[in-house]
Amino acid sequence: MKNALFISMLGEREHIHFEDYRSLCDSGKEKDWVINWHKSIAEENDFQFSGVDICHGEKLPDINNVDTVILGGTLHVVTEDRKWLHDLRNWLIDYRKSKNPLLAICGGHQMLSSQFGEGELVGRSEGTLAGTYKVKLTKEGKNHPLFSGMSEFPKFHFANYLHVIPSADQKKGILAIHNNSPALAIDHGNNWFSTQFHPEARKQSWDIYYNLKEEKYHSKYSNKHEGVKLISNFFNLSNKKFNS
Repeated sequence: MKNALFISMLGEREHIHFEDYRSLCDSGKEKDWVINWHKSIAEENDFQFSGVDICHGEKLPDINNVDTVILGGTLHVVTEDRKWLHDLRNWLIDYRKSKNPLLAICGGHQMLSSQFGEGELVGRSEGTLAGTYKVKLTKEGKNHPLFSGMSEFPKFHFANYLHVIPSADQKKGILAIHNNSPALAIDHGNNWFSTQFHPEARKQSWDIYYNLKEEKYHSKYSNKHEGVKLISNFFNLSNKKFNS
């Protein structure tokens, strides 16, 4: 089997306490609940799925042993001066050379767009967007394998107060938009994709987080969303990359 890696960078202890999330998995760690939720999809596409939590000292593996990557979101800002963020950027620079697939989510989307491209990371004028909302697929998005089998207005989970203003070059690869956010999903070329929304997540994780932090967002998440479909599509196109 090929090797798929989930990179968790959800947060250091100042942002997340594992004991609060043990209803999702025994460890309370994002890397474990995401693997548990999506392992069967990975295996259906001939991938062995494992995870690493770079916020808590776990080391990224040898790039030669990784065939596809999902990079999670973060409660930190990707411009912060933290060793694990610097190490991640350096690892991704090397991983990019392989042209192997990558799906970067939320903070990962922001990192790819603003640090591996010329997009601008700015605050949303409307403030935090938290909940399950429809996005609008662009012409490119409607015909893209990442959104295969979805309507023009699929729903996804959001949790962000920053968003990306795309560069002229990135505009060519925009796959989804939402109101005043002009780049919610981007095809960066060479099998790299990113989404501002969270296809890997479930309602339960957001309910826990916002019940602890900001209760006003607690009821805004739904079990009806297309996240699992997008994860399945990503593994499917990753598998096709190696079988083409």
